[in-house]
Amino acid sequence: MRNLFLTLSLCISIYQAQAQKTVNFSGEIRNTNPEETIYLGLDGSLLPLKVMENGTFSIDGKIEHSPSFFYFAKISKQGKIEPQTRQIWFEKDRVEVILDWSNKSFQTDDLMPFQSFSEEIEALKGNKQFKLIQKNPNEIPSLYFLDLQKEQISSSDVEDYYKLLNEENQNSIYGKRIENYLSALKRKVLKKGETVEDFKLPNKNGDYINVINDKNKPQVIALLSSGCTYSIASIKLLEQLSKLSNNKIEIVTIWDDKSRNIWLSSYQDEKSKITWTNLWDEFGFAKTYLNRKMWPTFYVINENGELIQILEGYDKKTAKALKRLVE
Repeated sequence: MRNLFLTLSLCISIYQAQAQKTVNFSGEIRNTNPEETIYLGLDGSLLPLKVMENGTFSIDGKIEHSPSFFYFAKISKQGKIEPQTRQIWFEKDRVEVILDWSNKSFQTDDLMPFQSFSEEIEALKGNKQFKLIQKNPNEIPSLYFLDLQKEQISSSDVEDYYKLLNEENQNSIYGKRIENYLSALKRKVLKKGETVEDFKLPNKNGDYINVINDKNKPQVIALLSSGCTYSIASIKLLEQLSKLSNNKIEIVTIWDDKSRNIWLSSYQDEKSKITWTNLWDEFGFAKTYLNRKMWPTFYVINENGELIQILEGYDKKTAKALKRLVE
């Protein structure tokens, strides 16, 4: 049985998310470096651009909500994504833009009215940024940047900000993320030996499922991300654990993805091997409550619902620890 456990390996692949709305981006990029690949950042994805010799380009992207934003980026030699422009907000299904790659200035007729305000927020950091957001709580860029920076702001300040939101913005994707973040923080800090409180997350059918079982058997909860190759490799690890346990351990995977379509559409071949409970951390509740520091992270819960072990990362140590659960 031990031989069934996989030899750890890392397979790197690129995913493309299929979302609800298709947007065409086209235009011209001037003064490009032929040796440099330019990317379009959009809704959690990074799309490589095919720039023609005359500088023109055209590409379709997918978004889940509108208005949304895009930006142009490059990847450093160390593999880090480096945005080269500010976020450019839009709500049309066709966007034309002219970009000067030498100074990163751009022109487009499709800007949203709050574009300059968004750039003003983006240019600030820390307390100065938060004060500007506080003064304009119901502007879309304020919602986005507050959600992005909420972990660096005191929870009381985040809660005060949330109370300033109108009903429409409380029900927006950013408002829901902020609400779930605050809700998770109000729970008792989870430590080893303590009972894990139940919560619900959606499955692929949109049904909200209880995460913590009441079946009086051990449970392994894996927090993963479709943008993390180690998370994708972990599917194989969990598949072997599922076979070895012979249904004596309940496995739950929770995906920390920006959109439902990234969760469902990326790495479909690998994810087709999932036969256990598979959920999406829709508004980030799970990662906050479980205090996730990295992907993948595995939480081992005993038959009494108590957290007994936290395994971080994808390596031989993690594999051996999970294997010991079924020995």
